[in-house]
Amino acid sequence: MSEESGAIDSQTFRKVMATWHTGVSIITCMTSEKKPVGILCNSLTSISLVRKLLLWTVDHNSGSYSHWVKAESWAVHFLADDQLGLIERFARKGVPDKFEGLEYTVSSFGTPVLDGAVGRLECRTTDRFETFDHTIILGEVIAMSSSEKEPMIFAYSKFHQGPKRDIK
Repeated sequence: MSEESGAIDSQTFRKVMATWHTGVSIITCMTSEKKPVGILCNSLTSISLVRKLLLWTVDHNSGSYSHWVKAESWAVHFLADDQLGLIERFARKGVPDKFEGLEYTVSSFGTPVLDGAVGRLECRTTDRFETFDHTIILGEVIAMSSSEKEPMIFAYSKFHQGPKRDIK
């Protein structure tokens, strides 16, 4: 099962990383032209409970990359297991306006907000770091909300309904 680092190719790395179950999110912001933009993302994590910091990454080849490196505020929507249509919409490449015909509101912080998420975190960008093919974006949480809905999970390169909670 183990391979030395010099022998690991991208496909093998991707296959192993697919075994890591993640949540599914859409991150949204407003462009400098005041148009909403969003990206499907599962490369995010909280990194501090003291300062409430989130970290996520955006691929340099993303069609919306130029907006993320300028965005001062953004919202993370943790998607529910009934939001597959929204996931499919934001996963499509080459679509110029993923918000066309989509209902959303604008929060008091100026970020596009989507309904129906399991949880939402609105953040202000605190830093950005360039890596080989992605930019790491760090943000401080300034507002949040959650619901009792069930999460969507991504594993083995597919979407799955999350485990049901035993709510008493």
